[in-house]
Amino acid sequence: MKFLTSQPLLAVDYPAGREDIVKKRIEKLERYGISLEKFIAKGYRGTVFSGKMFPPSYFSTPIKVAVKFARSDVDKVNFLLKEAEILEYLSNNDFVPAVYFYDKDFLVMEFVDGEPFDSKTFLHRKDFKEIVSVILEKCYLMDELGVEHTELKGKDHIVVNRFSVKFIDFESAKFAKSPRNLFQFLGAHLFNLPDDALERKGINVERVKKGMKTYKENREKGLKEVLEGLNL
Repeated sequence: MKFLTSQPLLAVDYPAGREDIVKKRIEKLERYGISLEKFIAKGYRGTVFSGKMFPPSYFSTPIKVAVKFARSDVDKVNFLLKEAEILEYLSNNDFVPAVYFYDKDFLVMEFVDGEPFDSKTFLHRKDFKEIVSVILEKCYLMDELGVEHTELKGKDHIVVNRFSVKFIDFESAKFAKSPRNLFQFLGAHLFNLPDDALERKGINVERVKKGMKTYKENREKGLKEVLEGLNL
């Protein structure tokens, strides 16, 4: 814990900052070979640190992890258990971080490196349409699996590393009969851009919108039409 000052340490039990709870959580992590390194973010329901997980073997390389702690002022009980349940349900797919350990107080998972997707920034990249197509395919898969992320409209929940895409922060995610991940992404990250900017990229806006209508009745066919509208 030498890398942390007392102020970031209190975020282990934010906003209460109860020293006994902080100590208990850190000691529990250490029993599992996990040490905290840096405070990363504060959300509506939790706080996140980067850390390292040391495998049992002395010769194994430590694994970089993200550790999320439940906030002390959150009304929803055991939301970390729900987030872990959804991540484990999606674990056979490459678009979510791996889960290593969890309980009601914290969740230890793969640290996802990369750049948060912001369409206004990525629009100027040559591979903009290719990245969008990968994200759309992952949204489609999540829709097919019956999970709604609910926060894909935010720019910090989609992380891009070259052509690898991962969704993070599933604390508000839920199982749903009719998930709207693809619609949410398009509405927040494509149609927030001017039509002329999209057309300069060679995107057929009307074709994409037609594909969205088809998607409501037939996801596979609708996705195909949306991707055709990107003119890759």
